[in-house]
Amino acid sequence: MQKLIYWSGQYLLAASSMFALLVCIDVFLRGEALETGWRESLAWSVLAAAIFIGSRYYRAERDATCAMCRHPDTKR
Repeated sequence: MQKLIYWSGQYLLAASSMFALLVCIDVFLRGEALETGWRESLAWSVLAAAIFIGSRYYRAERDATCAMCRHPDTKR
């Protein structure tokens, strides 16, 4: 349950920050109205956050199993 809460929080943080960034770019740089640009920004942020967090989760799980296989440092 702890892992689910952690990774859900990471996903929400990534998606919300990407959404805010994309909305700012659409409104201030491209000059679109907020009413027309927020849906596209939301879709891109949800998709990008899913890919980003999915790859982080995959690497974290893969490294966690390899960390158990490491030999202790005998030099100490």
